Amino acid sequence: MLYIANHFFRRILVDGGSLVNIIFLVTLKRMNIPESEIIKRLSVLIGFSGEMKHTIGEIKLPIYIEGVNSIQNLCVIDTLSSYNVILGRPWIHEMKVVPSTYHQCIKMPTPWGTMKIMKDQKESKECYKTSMKPTTKPQQA
Repeated sequence: MLYIANHFFRRILVDGGSLVNIIFLVTLKRMNIPESEIIKRLSVLIGFSGEMKHTIGEIKLPIYIEGVNSIQNLCVIDTLSSYNVILGRPWIHEMKVVPSTYHQCIKMPTPWGTMKIMKDQKESKECYKTSMKPTTKPQQA
C-alpha cells in the first residue's frame, strides 16, 4: 500500500529512467491540496519519446509505503496521464528500492526485513487501457 499525504494510491509508476518524481496537477486537486502549496520552479522535462513538458513547480509530500515514511520532492505537471504519480530515481535511491520490470514488483528494505510489493494486475490493465484512449476527439470533415 502506498500513501501520499495520507491518501491511498494504486496507479503508481516506479520508473528507474526518470530523473525526478512526478505528480500530476489533477492528482493534487483530488487530494484537495491547494496550488498555493506548489513552489513555483519552472523547468522542462523531456519524455521518453522526446516530447517536452513544462513543470508548474514542485511540492514536498510525505510518502508512506509498507511501514516506511519519506518526504519527497515531486515535480508538478499539468497534463493527462493514466498514472497518479511517477516515482523516479530520487525515491528509488532514497528508499533503496530494487525495481524489477521482468517480475513486475519492487523489493525494499524495511525495519522488519525485505518487503516485496507486487503489481496489481487489474490496475495495470486499466492504466494500459486508459493510456490507449485518444485524448482528443478526431475532427470530422
